[in-house]
Amino acid sequence: MNTLPIDLYKVIEYGLGGDTWQEFIDRYKEKYDLLQIDGFEFEATKLDYTFSQLITSLGVKTLPAYVDPESPGYEAALGELEGRTGNIPTQKKFYRLNRVTVRQQLQLLQRVGMSALTEEMQNVFLGLLDESADGLIGSYYNALTHQRMRIVSTGKFTIDTDNNPRGLKGITIDFNIPENHYQVLAGTSRWWTKDEHIPANQGSASDPIMDVKNRVKEIRRKYHYLGKIRMELAQDLWDDLMTHTTVLKRIGHSLYPTVTDDSTVIANAQNEDEDRLKAIFKKLVKVDEIVPRDSYAFVDKPGKDADGQPDLITEQVENFKATNIAFIPVGQIGTIQGVEPLTLGYEANKVASYDGGRLKLTQRANPETHSIYIESEAAQMCVPRMPQYMFISTVTV
Repeated sequence: MNTLPIDLYKVIEYGLGGDTWQEFIDRYKEKYDLLQIDGFEFEATKLDYTFSQLITSLGVKTLPAYVDPESPGYEAALGELEGRTGNIPTQKKFYRLNRVTVRQQLQLLQRVGMSALTEEMQNVFLGLLDESADGLIGSYYNALTHQRMRIVSTGKFTIDTDNNPRGLKGITIDFNIPENHYQVLAGTSRWWTKDEHIPANQGSASDPIMDVKNRVKEIRRKYHYLGKIRMELAQDLWDDLMTHTTVLKRIGHSLYPTVTDDSTVIANAQNEDEDRLKAIFKKLVKVDEIVPRDSYAFVDKPGKDADGQPDLITEQVENFKATNIAFIPVGQIGTIQGVEPLTLGYEANKVASYDGGRLKLTQRANPETHSIYIESEAAQMCVPRMPQYMFISTVTV
C-alpha cells in the first residue's frame, strides 16, 4: 500500500544532515579560499547590471622647467581620466537530481514512508548535493578565470559558440585597449608559420628574443610605461618557445660565451634546466616577470554519447589565447564588478549566498518530474582599469 507523497524538500533536508542550506554552502569557502585571479580584485556589488571602467593613467613624470628665480613655473599636463560603462552578462547553470539512483530512493520512500530514510540514503543525497554545489561554485570561479585569461590575452571578452554553445552568441565586450597596442607578426617573421611548432615550421626571419626585447623597449619609450612589466603566455607556447632554434642559440651563446659553434651551444642549451633558461630569457628581453598560463575551461554542449545517441558532451576550451603574448603591469590591473542576483519569490531557507552574495544557489523541487534542481546565478565581470598599459602580440598561427 502506498503512503502519502513525500515532500522532496524533506529529502534535501535529510541529505544536509542537520545543516541549513546556507551552512552547507559556507563549507566550500575553505576549499576555494586559495583561488587567485591575478591582477583583479573584487569590488562591492552594485545595484544595476553595468560595469564602470575608470581608465586611469599612471602619468609620465616630466622634467620641471628651468626658469629664473622670480618667474613662475609652468603647468604640468594632467594624466588622462576617463569613464566608460558596459553591460554585465548573467551566468546561470543548474544540476537536476533525477538520476536513476534518486528515482529508486524516491520509489522506496513512497512505498514505506519516512522510515526508509536510513544513513545509507542520507549519504546518497549528501553526495549528490555535494556534487551539485561543488560543481556550481567551481563553475563560478572557472568563469572568472576564463574572463581574466581571455581579457589579458586578447584585450576583449567575446561570448560565442566556443565558450557559450547553449546561450548568447556574437557578443564582444571591448575594454578600450588602443588599437596600436596590438601587434601581429606576419609572414616569415612569425615564430612558426604552421600550427605544428617544430623547427621545420619556424619562420625563416623569426627572432623571438629580439621581438620581445623590442616590444618592451617600445612600451617603455613610445608609450611611457615605467613600472614593472609582466609577460604572460600560454604554457604550451612557452614550452615551444624553449625549443625554438633561434632562442636556444641566443641563450646558449649567453651561457657558453667561449663556444663558437652554433649547433654545440644549441645542444647544450637544450639540456639546461628550464628555470635557468627562463632566467636567461627574462634577462635578455628585460621583463620583470614571465608567467606561463596552463589554463583551460570546459563547456557542456549538445552532442552524442558513445552509443551515438543525443546527449550533452564536455569539450575543452582554451583560456589564454595560445597564439598571443600579453604584456601587462605587475600588480593590480583591474577589478571584478557585478551585482547580487535577485532571489525574490524563493523561500529564505531555499536560498544560499556565496562569495558575499555574488553567487546565489537555490533549491527547487518539481514533483511533476520527480526532480530536484540546484541552480546558480551570478553576474560578475573582470574589468581592466589600465587598458592603456596593456599590450598584446600575436606571434604565431
